[in-house]
This record gives sequence, structure tokens and C-alpha cells, in this order.
Amino acid sequence: MDKIKKLLNNEKQIIEGLIVSFIGAWALASIIRGAAKKIADIQFVAQSNFVLNILLIVLFGILIGMIYYKSDSAARLLMFASVYLFLILLAVTGNEHDWSTINKNHIGNVCFQGVLCFFAVLTFLYVKEDIFRLFRFLEIDRKKAGILLAMIGICLFTFVGMITVYRYLTYSNATFDFGIFAQMYEYMKHTGTMNTTVERNTLLSHWAVHFSPIYYIALPIYFIFSSPITVQLIQAAMVALPVIPLLLLCRHYKMSHWMSVAVVLLYAFYPATAGGTFYDIHENCFLTFFILLAIYAIEKEKNILTIFSVLMVFLVKEDAAIYIMALGAYLLFSRRNKKQGILLIVASAAYFVLAATVVNSYGLGIMDSKFSNLFFSQDGNLLQIIRTVISNPGYVLTQIVSNDDAMKMDKIEFLIIMLVPMAGGLFSTGKKYSRYILLFPFLLINLLTAYPYLHDVCFQYYFGSIALFMYVIIMNLSEMKVEKGKTIIIASVICAMIMFISSIYPKMDYYAAKYHENKETYKILNQAMDMIPDGASVCASGFFVPHLSDHLEMYDQNHLTEVKLTEYLVVDERVSEREKFNDVLDTGKYEMIYHEDNLVSIYHRK
Repeated sequence: MDKIKKLLNNEKQIIEGLIVSFIGAWALASIIRGAAKKIADIQFVAQSNFVLNILLIVLFGILIGMIYYKSDSAARLLMFASVYLFLILLAVTGNEHDWSTINKNHIGNVCFQGVLCFFAVLTFLYVKEDIFRLFRFLEIDRKKAGILLAMIGICLFTFVGMITVYRYLTYSNATFDFGIFAQMYEYMKHTGTMNTTVERNTLLSHWAVHFSPIYYIALPIYFIFSSPITVQLIQAAMVALPVIPLLLLCRHYKMSHWMSVAVVLLYAFYPATAGGTFYDIHENCFLTFFILLAIYAIEKEKNILTIFSVLMVFLVKEDAAIYIMALGAYLLFSRRNKKQGILLIVASAAYFVLAATVVNSYGLGIMDSKFSNLFFSQDGNLLQIIRTVISNPGYVLTQIVSNDDAMKMDKIEFLIIMLVPMAGGLFSTGKKYSRYILLFPFLLINLLTAYPYLHDVCFQYYFGSIALFMYVIIMNLSEMKVEKGKTIIIASVICAMIMFISSIYPKMDYYAAKYHENKETYKILNQAMDMIPDGASVCASGFFVPHLSDHLEMYDQNHLTEVKLTEYLVVDERVSEREKFNDVLDTGKYEMIYHEDNLVSIYHRK
């Protein structure tokens, strides 16, 4: 009778022990049996040994049950680790899965990531007190936190650097847009100008497209290490450097060391952080660091640093002014610093007019055509966009969920990736609604347009929004009760890691494997590119342009509308581009001097 009473008194612990043991054992058994790799194979059920499966679950269940008897906290943590590992493995498989064909869902992978995040967070919420106790036990001081954050920054730099360098080594980037900036840095080195001949296939300053003097700050590095690889590593450095102002902001808001580490981890694992580099260097990569630096300077009332960092943001691109304008509007309407807010708004407006004038004076004008869905006539412009926003707000709101292709659902996919890891921290502002002003650039630049690349996580158009997202999250977390803040940031990191593993990390495996499996091919191509003498004029196929970027007179044959007689022609035989050279070869003025089947042909002008 006493034993029965004792069992009844411990009913809750017994039930929990059984549940924890079963779930943990189920996850471990699924991992060992390779179930995570079989998400497309219903026959895996019929082909597997069900008795063995049950036996594994029972054995692991007994093991976890014994651990639970000794330490319920350790058993719960083991259960969470097992479930989370299984979800991570599912995320890896999800990236390789043919969602469109098998599941009839063109955004199935990101939807699957959302499902995995839900179960990961659900499991975390059950064991969060155990995780909190673990972190209290593993308390770190300021120095150790700094070391951890430096390691995160170095790992982020290495990851982005390796992927983007592999893209170059495997001839995976082309004229648009890496070839433009690789050649532009050669012009900057030799002439001091931001000229290129490949952006519009004529000698033209990049200022005719964007006002981006920010590139000059990296020119000293390029002088020392003159290579397209250097250009890629400049971008990797600018993506990793925001770790510094993020740490400074966390300390300013008196966050604990572990909270600071978690905030930086969220930034590092956030899919958009590394994803924005996958189309190679763009001026936007400078935005995150300098916006965060400007925010820190404003918070600490460091006027000189504020002026410097705001100026650096302006020098990134003409539309970078919108981020500073949003920051100024926040300072004004939150009443934190009305005078400074007004100054930032006025300075942003004045700068935009100045930068637009510079771009217009060079000939091509600002790229407002990316918002052509807001034009009401074919000759639309910025003024038409403003009129549309004011006169037909309902139409404007429909554009937030309008996709470029009805089958792709690209904006919905983009919103899931961008918001799932961030939502908990972003939308916990309480009654401080003025903070939502900082989300306005994301709405305007990334969601109101029909231009598909502006809402694609693998392009570069949201680096400024990331900075403002992180600022809002830091402010919100700092004002929460400690337990709520820890819950939200850990849940956010958990989601970011799943989405990173599923959609971002596989890029590393892809490009690394591509390089190592085809080393001899790239060796032959490199030797072919070296055959072109220094200073010679060249017309080349698009994927060869970055590797010939040290030639100041070079053109992308794919985009020439007239015959241009350069000294050399370099034809990419890996793809069907030979017909692009037919007109110039038909002149009879060229002879073949090198050919490798299915790789490359080189012609010299007679």
C-alpha cells in the first residue's frame, strides 16, 4: 500500500519521465535508422524492420528513463538535444527534396523549415528552465564573451569568404554583377575612377547607375592584394564586422554576456546575413556595419562618430538615405531626440536629391523602374510612385503580397525566411509603436516592388533592413523581464539555425564539391585566361569576364548590340554561346589560337 501511495504521489514525475523517455528515444531511433533522409519515401516504412525500430525505441527509452531517475533535468536536455538534432537533419534533407514535383509546393522547403521551427521551439519551451539553469552554471565573464563573439565574427567571415571565393574559382559568377565590380576596382587602382566597360558595354562610370563612393574605403586593400578574390573577401569582412557594433549596443543596453552572445548568434545564423552575399559583392554589404555604428554613436551621444557613420551610410548608395531617414523619424516620434531626428530627416532628404542629381548627370538616372508596379503610365518616375502611395493606398497594400510569378509565391517565401527567426523580438515592442517606423524601409524597398530580386534572400537588397531589425530586437529584449527575453532570443536563434542549415549552409557544400570535383577543368580555364596579354582588349562570354577583369578594355559579348573588333575573343564552349560571336567571327578578321573541346576557344585578331 505504501508503494502505491508513493507512486501516486509521484504521478506527475512518472508521466513526465515516460513522455520524455519516449520522445527522446523516438528521435534517437529515427536518427540512427536514417529516417531523416527518407522524407520522400513512404516505402521506407514497408522496407524497414518495424520490430527493430520498436526495440531501439524501448532500449533508448530505458536509457533515458534511467537518466531521468538520476537527474530529470539531464534527461529533458537529452530529449531536447535528440529532437533538435533530428530536426536539423530533416532541414538538411529538406534542401535536397524536390518540393515542386513531389509535394506540389513551389515554396515547400521554406514552409517545411517553418514546421521544423515550430516543433523545435515547442520542445525548447518545455525544457527552457533546464537550459536557463545550464547557462547560469556556465556563466561567462566579459572577456570570455568577447572571445566568443570574436570567434563568431571570424567564423562568419570564413563562411562567407569561402563560398564567394569558391564561386569565383568555379567560374560561377558572371559579368552581372561581379565582373562589373572586379573590373571597376582595376580602374580605381589604375585611374582612380569608378569606370567600367562591362556594365553597359561602353566606358562608363558606375556613378551613372549608383552613387557609391563607399567602394573607395577598401581601395587601399585592393592596392596591396589586387585580385577578384580580394573583392569577394572585402564583402565577407563587411558582413562580419557588424558583430562589433552589435556587441557595443548590447553592452550599452546592459544585456548579460550570454544574451549578447545570443544576439550576435541570431545575426550570424539569420539566413539573410550570409544569403545576401550569394550574388557576390555589392555596395549594400557596407550598410549593416555603418548603420549599426551610426545607431551606437547616436545612443552614446558621440557626435563626431555619428556624423562619420551617417556619412558612410550615405556614401553606400543614393537610396541608403531611407535608412537614416527612418532612424531620424524614430528619434523624432519616439521623442528620444527630436532635434537630432529632424536633422537626420533633413540631411537624408538633401543627400538623396544630391545623389540622384549626380546619377542623373552621368546619364542613366536612379533605378526607380524597380518600382514600375507603382507607375500608372509607361513613362513613370519617382513622383508617380509618391502619387500612387497617397492616392491609392489599397492598391499599394496589395503589392506587399503580389508575386512576380503566380507559381513561385516568392514574396510569401521571402516573408517566411525573413520574419520567422526575427518575429519574436521584432514584434514585442509593447506600447512603443514608434519602433515600427524602423521597419518601414523593409516594407518600402523589399515588399512594395515587383522586382523579384528585391525580395529574394540570396540577393543583397536587405542589408540595411537587417541593421534596423537588430536594433529593434536589442531595444525590445533589454526592456523585457529577464526570463521572457531569454526565451525569445533562444527561440529566435533555434529557428535561425534551422533555416540557416536548410537554405544557406548547403551552398558551401555545393561550391566546394564543384571546385574539388572539377579542379583540372578550372586549371585549364585559368591557363586559357592567362594567354590573353596584359593590356589587350577583349570580348568574352559572361562567365569569363570576372577572370579577365584586369583588362581595362573588355566587353561582354552576350550583351553587345553591334560588332566590336577587340584584339581577342574568348568563347565559353561550356554553354551555347558561340552563336553570340557569329557576327564578329563572320568578319573574317579573327583566327583561332586555342581551343579545348566543351570548355573554351580563344581567337586573335589578324
